[in-house]
Formats: sequence, C-alpha cells, structure tokens
Amino acid sequence: MDARSETRQALRTYMMRSGMPLAAIGAEVGFAHTTLRQFVSAARFGSPGVTGEETARKLNEWMAANPVALPDFEGELHASSATRQMDDLLDDVSDGAWGRLYGPSGSQKTFLLKHRWAEASRTPEPRMIYIEASQAGFTPNAILRRIAAVLGTGFAQSSDALRQQIYCAVRRRITSLGLVVDESDRFYRQLDTLETLREVCDALPARKGRPGLGLLIVGNEKVMEIFRDRPGMYMEKWRGRINQRELRVIGPSVAEAREMVAKELGSSNPKAIDKLIYGDPERGMMANVVKDPVSGEDYVTTHGLFNAIRRVQKLRNRKVN
Repeated sequence: MDARSETRQALRTYMMRSGMPLAAIGAEVGFAHTTLRQFVSAARFGSPGVTGEETARKLNEWMAANPVALPDFEGELHASSATRQMDDLLDDVSDGAWGRLYGPSGSQKTFLLKHRWAEASRTPEPRMIYIEASQAGFTPNAILRRIAAVLGTGFAQSSDALRQQIYCAVRRRITSLGLVVDESDRFYRQLDTLETLREVCDALPARKGRPGLGLLIVGNEKVMEIFRDRPGMYMEKWRGRINQRELRVIGPSVAEAREMVAKELGSSNPKAIDKLIYGDPERGMMANVVKDPVSGEDYVTTHGLFNAIRRVQKLRNRKVN
C-alpha cells in the first residue's frame, strides 16, 4: 500500500472516531476542502506524476499531533454495593449477554459506566463501549455511526456499509464486548433506531470461539416503557432478549456515603460529615437522604452529595489562596 492509500485510510478512520468533517481538517492542516476531497478519493491526485506523498506527510504529522481524545475520568469512583452489582452486570454484558440497568437519579449509574469506559478505552482491546442517547434524537444511521466511531472502524457513509464495518470490527476481536447505551429512555419515539440497534446486536451473538456483542440498556425508572407494544408495533423480540439480566440500583447507604465524604475531604469529624449528608439548614445545605419508594430503604443521592463536597473543597481552596 502506497503512502497516499495508507494515509487516506488513516484519515477516514480519524474522521469516523473524531466526528470532524473533512473541511475542518483541511482548515487546520492548511489544505483546501477540494484538495482533500480529491486526496481521499480513488481518483488521480494532482498533476501527472504527483503521488501525494507531501500531502500524506502533512496529514500524518497533524493527526499524530492531534490524536482523538480518550474519554476522561470525571473523578474517583467510590465502591458501594451498587457499584459492585453494576460491575457484575457489566461483566456478563461484556461476555455477550443482554440486560437492562435502571434506577433513580443519583445512583451512580452514569458515573460508573463512564468511569469503566475511560478505563476500557485505554486497553488494547476494550471489553465495553459506551454511547449516550441524544436528547435531540438518533436516526438509525446516526446510531450506527456512533457505534462505529467508538469501535474505531474505518470510514463508511451508508447504513449498510456502517453495519458491515461494525460486524467486521467485532468478529475480528479476540473477546466479546458489551455495548452500553445510556439514557435509553430517550428512544421512546425512535422505534426505527431501536430496531436497528436490536438487528445489529442480534447479528453478533457471542458463541464459543466467536466473539459477539452484548447490550446493556440503561435509563431511569421508566426505561422499560420504550419496550411496550404500540399500535402496529410489537416489542416481544426486545423483551425476550432484554430480560436476560435486570438490575435496579439506588444510591449509596448512609454508611457508604460517610466513607465517601471522609475520603474526599480527609475528614473524620462525624458531625461535619453528617451535615453534608443530612443537610444543615443554617448554612443552606439541603438533605441528600432519600427514601426509596420501591424498597423502602434510605439512600444518599450522589448528585447532591458531591455538589456539597465540591462546595466545601472550593471554600478550602479560597482559604488557602
């Protein structure tokens, strides 16, 4: 393969992973859009006798200097009963199982999943990939593009070509992997997208000696409503698959939350810690303890708890500075 062909493939992969269009890359590197369009095509490039090596060299240097960013770690993940249960579920999904994960806001679902995705993305062959459903909606082609991007497949445009890229990427792996789709309750009105997702995962079952694609549907308490029958649309295929594994989680217990606060703030003062958990009206601190209507157990919502922790950290930093 000559320099132009290698760089053309690398550039297409870069565009797929980064979502950056060719025109934007041209503006960064210093090439006209028409020049790069010709470069990535199969047509002759430039004047007779021109191989495109100089263009390839500049593009390779720019891509090397501007690698596609890996997912960030958003903070320390503190272990709890819920995180251990979610990790067990992730292990099953990474082996090719289908399942659903749901629970109230503040139960660490998204935080844990993004943390595990950041860890996995730094390994030679990630056991999971993570995407988040768009609030604006996903077309079937858009979700295929998103899956292909996180898999790091080659460039493709049509839905059929994207499917084939995804199938090839999974089948050439050594191990199976799990696809995690967060905020899935947003798919309620996007039945075509849901069916596309099911068809892709159905086409990649995990078997002995053949890696496959597991699926974890993640959302709020109402996520299963997206799988109820509608006029002219029966979702029994989805329900039969997604019921393999089910996990409902809530936030950490008060005891677990106390350990989290102590680790984050380095404090062992029980009264100060409990003010962050139970609230302090005199300081305008709201209570973060919630009673779960399903189990009747008390739990701490991590959204409120870590907002309170960050406020304390900011006040400490101001005093130091």
